[in-house]
Amino acid sequence: MELEEAITAYLLSHPGLTALIDRRFYFDELPAEWTLNTGPAVVCLQISDIKLHTHDGQLALESPLYQFTAYANTKLSVRAVAAQIKAALCDHKGDMGGLYAQYVRLMNELTGLETSADGAINVHTTDLEFEFNYEKE
Repeated sequence: MELEEAITAYLLSHPGLTALIDRRFYFDELPAEWTLNTGPAVVCLQISDIKLHTHDGQLALESPLYQFTAYANTKLSVRAVAAQIKAALCDHKGDMGGLYAQYVRLMNELTGLETSADGAINVHTTDLEFEFNYEKE
């Protein structure tokens, strides 16, 4: 199983998160049809992929970094979504939807506010960066 599939299955199995975002969990970018009226959403983006090597070659252990960006129409809503992501992932060890994670570590957290060009729409965001340590099959 690939890590992105495992992350998706694992996060969408958490009722606290799905109560807030339903199944609005995407990789790379928000779909064009998403709006604030649709409800909060999360986008996951791989931001690095650290490979460890010895003289014998690349190790099976991988430590990629993924950024999860929560989007919502209020600061309170985006904080609630971010809290559920952190509750699911911070310091997690064990099964993640079919893949065994040795350790998941929160590396960075940043809140923001995006405004449309006309200044009419405010989108609150929280970026959470996690390092996933696991052995690739």
